[in-house]
Amino acid sequence: MPRLTTQAEESNPQRKGYDFRIDNQLYRAAVNPNQALTIQSSDVNEQGVNVKQNPEDFTSNLGRIYSRNNFSGGSNLDNAHRSNGGPSDLSRFWDSEGVDVFNTDLGKGYNVQLLHTTEKEQALSSAVSHMAMVGTKIYASDDETLYVSTDGGENWSTQSENLTAGYQIKGLAVYGTDLYITANNGSAGEIEKLPDGGSSTQLLSAAVYDKIFAVKSAFLVTIGNAIHQYDGATTVGSAIITLPTGQTFTDVADVGAVVLATATDGRIYSLKDVSGTFTLKGQTEISGEQPTCVVESQGIVFYGTKDVQITGNKVIGRLYRADLTVADDLYVLANNKLIKEWDVDGIDNSPNALLSTRDSVYTGIKESGSTSFLWRYYLPTAGIARYYKAAAGGTVHNIEIVDEKFLFTVTSDGIYQQTSNFETEGFLIAPPADFFTAENKQFVEGSVEVEELASGESVEMHLSNKYESINDSNDSTWGLEVNALSGVGEESAQLSRVARYIAVKIVLKSANQTTSPKFKAFQVRALARPELVVVQIPVNISDRVERPYRKPIKVKNLGETIYQSLKDKEGNAVTLELYDPAEIIRGVVEKITYPIISNPNIGSVTQYAILTVRGTRQQTFSQITSGDILGGKGFAIMRFG
Repeated sequence: MPRLTTQAEESNPQRKGYDFRIDNQLYRAAVNPNQALTIQSSDVNEQGVNVKQNPEDFTSNLGRIYSRNNFSGGSNLDNAHRSNGGPSDLSRFWDSEGVDVFNTDLGKGYNVQLLHTTEKEQALSSAVSHMAMVGTKIYASDDETLYVSTDGGENWSTQSENLTAGYQIKGLAVYGTDLYITANNGSAGEIEKLPDGGSSTQLLSAAVYDKIFAVKSAFLVTIGNAIHQYDGATTVGSAIITLPTGQTFTDVADVGAVVLATATDGRIYSLKDVSGTFTLKGQTEISGEQPTCVVESQGIVFYGTKDVQITGNKVIGRLYRADLTVADDLYVLANNKLIKEWDVDGIDNSPNALLSTRDSVYTGIKESGSTSFLWRYYLPTAGIARYYKAAAGGTVHNIEIVDEKFLFTVTSDGIYQQTSNFETEGFLIAPPADFFTAENKQFVEGSVEVEELASGESVEMHLSNKYESINDSNDSTWGLEVNALSGVGEESAQLSRVARYIAVKIVLKSANQTTSPKFKAFQVRALARPELVVVQIPVNISDRVERPYRKPIKVKNLGETIYQSLKDKEGNAVTLELYDPAEIIRGVVEKITYPIISNPNIGSVTQYAILTVRGTRQQTFSQITSGDILGGKGFAIMRFG
């Protein structure tokens, strides 16, 4: 069999009549007027079957579509097209602020609208504050001062009480129409009872009483590192649990079968009411973390923790959900699942308060030196997202809902209340999309769908080709592409972006703050780049060798050798270099046809086969000629094919 020539053996293959190479092997194209060399952009696949609910599940000859019309799955999804993604990815996003992603209108499904603002109604100076509701009255503590509001938290006044001078309020608890107060000065303490409409009276002054909790028609109080049962009058029982020296209890909650008590020793203790006496009935260890708060909702236990990292001066906050299980009359938490982690350097990110409602669990997080947020965990979809904002950087210690308005305290700042005004602006950042491929795409169209926009309302679509931009809503790479200012339905715009990723930021605005726009869906359409091409070459597989300016020669079995060498490459990844036009294609040999016999009117090739290669264009280099060298152009010859 004849031997085929390699690139290493020819310094100037084109001069010897070779038209292209595959990897290191040189070949000649067929001279045939019926089949010319073709290079064309690769077609997008035929439209597939819609097996899900999002338009992006279609692949059409109009391109790939990335869309979202439901964001109730919550935040923290950093890639729209994950190889290990699940159905919930279709309703999740990366981050948001100032918008309610769980809003629903009867018969219309989920939409996104602006959240209400909050305002400070009462200044507080204490490092730890407390709040309690007695009928229509709301009480809040600030060191030695007790405040009361009778109008849902809008106005506050000082509540007279009979606390010993110098005693700071450490806890509030409600039983019936009575408010119970624990207070101490570090070396002595007392318990006060404040009846609704009456004057407070001292019930006990025998120990340094700290926190107090009303659970299951009884009370639990903490004294130092121990927790005790209290009868609401003058009797405090012996310690139920005594923690190691220096450790304290942080929260107590009634979760149905038992009462759970969280402690800084890294455990959650289960206390059961046995014939009117609380008894320890199990404990759950949270390894490496300190439980800070606990609550129950719909049979699920939620608890917050703090993880103190010496390195980096970090206090990492986490929120978990778990199931309460029982075996041999011991109650422990099982199936613990991390919901959200907050990790900002130099900030205590721990959740210190939880509030449960029929469909949600709320917690408060300090996120910077000037901002704290409520976060909402939505039970129907198991999604979590940032919620109401307070313009103060402090720990949130109490959360209440009064007259359908949120009320919460921020350490050393004040009591904040939800207002009737909407935020002027809020945003939602969707997970970046790359359609499961690292190659560049041509993004050609973007659109947003909105409900009827009132005067002063708008919905904007901002796009970025930089993946990291999702971590900064003010990144300079965000560019406004679509701006819906009026009407209802879809607003679209032509795009001209080339990138691997597309990141989407939706911005809602309300100039009047009395109404909010409602955003429903977005869509971005992408096409395959021209760099993805299909090359078809008629390859000379005859025994006759055509040579420029020289007499043709015939080599026995040459055509069969050439054909078999190409057949062996079928399905393989290769590098194809064309000499004229100058192109380098990296891709796959899709097929090589059976030999074709031809009797052209001109030329002398009598046998050829069609080679098909699909791949992407690469950088090419012009050959350096004597003219280039003499002209001094040999250092600037790179070009794109």
